[in-house]
Amino acid sequence: MGGAWDQIVDTLRESMIAYAYVFNGNYGAGILAVTFLARLALLPITLRFARVVSAHQARLRKIQAELDEIKRRFANDSQELNREVRSVFAREGISPVSTAGCLGAIAPAPVVIALYSAVRQVAMLGGRFGWIRNIATPDSFLTVIVAVIGAATMVATPSSSPENRHFMMVLSTVMTIVVLSKMSAGVALYWGMSNAFGVAQGLIAQRYRSDR
Repeated sequence: MGGAWDQIVDTLRESMIAYAYVFNGNYGAGILAVTFLARLALLPITLRFARVVSAHQARLRKIQAELDEIKRRFANDSQELNREVRSVFAREGISPVSTAGCLGAIAPAPVVIALYSAVRQVAMLGGRFGWIRNIATPDSFLTVIVAVIGAATMVATPSSSPENRHFMMVLSTVMTIVVLSKMSAGVALYWGMSNAFGVAQGLIAQRYRSDR
């Protein structure tokens, strides 16, 4: 298994280096090119899961008023509250947690992890990219750009808990800035491209939801 995994990472790394030479030896461009192609290949899978999750959230919204009333009526009786909530979900044939959502998060993980490993190796080769003098070192401006794209991803992603969205957006933005401030700009390029695909996926999922 280890040998197969190393081969996947090596193939991604060599692909980034090959694309870099297409762009006059620019490793940052190679990272973006392969990240773009890998995310594009995963997009049909992630969109399919996103549509299923969106449909699940729509069904949850239809029973939200009833659930809120149950929570109000049985605020002091947790056992009866849980019993009534389970009864509503059983009656509607809805699971409280979307299995498809969990699978959608797990399914691309091997590719994403292998891609990240390859990006870290290529980023260490350094070199300029745009205003960035060396992609092997952190870049503050790029970090802020990636954090903003990450916030846009959360805005574009349908959520069953809109009341928590602002808090999660702020928390995610802060965490992105903290983490990327200590990582290479090459990793930030990969992160930014991945977030950009997250924005596109969220917008498409929203359009699918509105069409329904």
